Amino acid sequence: MPKTVIIGTAGHIDHGKSALVRALTGTDPDRLKEEKERGITIELGFAHLELPSGTLAGIVDVPGHERFVRTMVAGAAGIDIVLLVIAADEGVMPQTREHLDICRLLRVRHGIVVLNKSDKATSDGMELQEEEVRSLVKGTFLEGAPVVRVSAVTGEGLPALVDAVDRLASGIPGKDPSHLFRLPVDRSFTMKGFGTVVTGTLIGGTVAVGEEVAVLPGGTAAKIRGLQVHGGPVESAAAGTRTAVNLQGVEKESAPRGSVLCRPGTFFPTKSAEVFVEYLPLVQKPLQHRAQVSFHAGTFSCVGRILLYGQAAIPPGGSGYGRVLLSGETVLSGGDRFIFRGFSPLANFGYTVGGGSILHPKPPGRKTAGKIVPETLRRLLSDDPAVRFLAAVEDAGGAGLTPLSAAVVSGTGTDAARAALTALAEEGTVAQDSGGGTFWHRKTVEETASLSVQALSRLHDRSPDREGFPREEVAAQFPFAPVPGLLAIALEGNPSVIRQGELYLLSGRRPKAVDLSSPLAVRIAEIVRKAGVAAPTRAELLAAVRDLTADPRAVDKAVEGLARSGAVVRVKDLLFDTEVLKGLREKLTGFLAKRGEIAVPEFKELAAGMSRKYVIPLLEHFDEQKVTLRVGDKRVLRKAK
Repeated sequence: MPKTVIIGTAGHIDHGKSALVRALTGTDPDRLKEEKERGITIELGFAHLELPSGTLAGIVDVPGHERFVRTMVAGAAGIDIVLLVIAADEGVMPQTREHLDICRLLRVRHGIVVLNKSDKATSDGMELQEEEVRSLVKGTFLEGAPVVRVSAVTGEGLPALVDAVDRLASGIPGKDPSHLFRLPVDRSFTMKGFGTVVTGTLIGGTVAVGEEVAVLPGGTAAKIRGLQVHGGPVESAAAGTRTAVNLQGVEKESAPRGSVLCRPGTFFPTKSAEVFVEYLPLVQKPLQHRAQVSFHAGTFSCVGRILLYGQAAIPPGGSGYGRVLLSGETVLSGGDRFIFRGFSPLANFGYTVGGGSILHPKPPGRKTAGKIVPETLRRLLSDDPAVRFLAAVEDAGGAGLTPLSAAVVSGTGTDAARAALTALAEEGTVAQDSGGGTFWHRKTVEETASLSVQALSRLHDRSPDREGFPREEVAAQFPFAPVPGLLAIALEGNPSVIRQGELYLLSGRRPKAVDLSSPLAVRIAEIVRKAGVAAPTRAELLAAVRDLTADPRAVDKAVEGLARSGAVVRVKDLLFDTEVLKGLREKLTGFLAKRGEIAVPEFKELAAGMSRKYVIPLLEHFDEQKVTLRVGDKRVLRKAK
């Protein structure tokens, strides 16, 4: 597919943006009856242009009236090149300035100043306008940009403008298709014979006909029936293209402007985000902590409230960190740009007051954030992806971070996130579970290891004669429920902890050896052996030896000694004779070698019709011992590594 770029118009009302698009492409971007009657653009308009080099340009035409700046922001999201259109007979006007500020805050990096209506101005007048324009764009991304004089009516200067756009487009790198697929919807309508169609700028990843997508924040699932790029049907579309998507299984009301198409399970709606705020210098008042603002990101907008971190206010021209609380749900990713607008006009300036960057789209709770700026938040602003990944893992705390979640927070692709996290694990900065699916920061592992030592110490104090404790008992001592994978890492890598089979104990707290020839130990071993597959529970064992002792600790100590010697095996709350368990294992592996898989009823029959009380714990025991692997409702032999 040829290289593609997205061009957006910007500028004051009635400066000829739509007329310029018509003159360049032959397409009238004003499609509404009201727009044609009033002669102003109200909604976003779209066209496409093939540049001389073969580059395909999608064009987004935006309204210039101050009442429709919300629509303008939606159209400006995702553009590569802006055409800042200024009427040669009027010069710089309020929305010229506001649109320029919006483009700068959205990090548009390339553009051309188009001095339109040259047929209505004198040469000297245009010279003065150019001076004013260069003063306006000084210090912005448009400083030094071409200023092209054109007339959309006579066609004067249009070839020069096309050449300037083509030269600029040749130096713009394409958007990364390896990022997660995301398409913010800027238009939704029903087409007879096709159904629901949505359009937008594909800002990440790729998508193909036949794929299933989620429409967020509603969560509606839909199938892609057809795709169009630049007015022509395609089988797939990639980041950086204006894309029309024909959706099957969803009404247009479920996919309005502001919603987002993505792959199911990749993004999740949010009503808050941590942000870096840039406040414009011409605003008359500081941005106060808890100020109400109008929030715009992509094609979405709603009312928000900004909670500042580490300061009570941001002065005009200043910047800072904070958390924005939103009145509605949206889909965000790290690195997304946003706009803040006020609710009342500000000096010569319209309503836009600032903008910035999304740092964390689903931020954790922070107890001290109001007083200080969290260090991890500063690192999430870094240009270095590795720094952002490490900060995201640290922020995740005990929940850990998957490569997919890391990609959403850092604004990258899943493969890049997995590679970066694996590299951090290899250098010891983070730890990963046995499957490599979840990662934890080293500091979190150390904190969990300290809590596990405290937990084991309490268990030893409570049961000094026990040889060790299963992971589940250790977890029960935590002030919160630790993720099993994190607890396993914390216990296995802790030099103070010893593992014996499935039990853990502190190295300095080994109980004294048990006399296995004592009457109590001999009686317990005999009871367990005679029980066979009907293994006794602890309560049943205590009742059976009550004539020898009524002290549960003495029984537990004898059981610990027998388990340590290998005479009995604990399976959850059951005690099995070692030889009986060995026989069951041989039967199970023999059955699986012939049949390939086994269900619970089949194992029950294989084990001489034992009750479900024993069947489920035994199957889970063989899973833990790496003999079997559970696949759905059945077990298969685990492959040797």
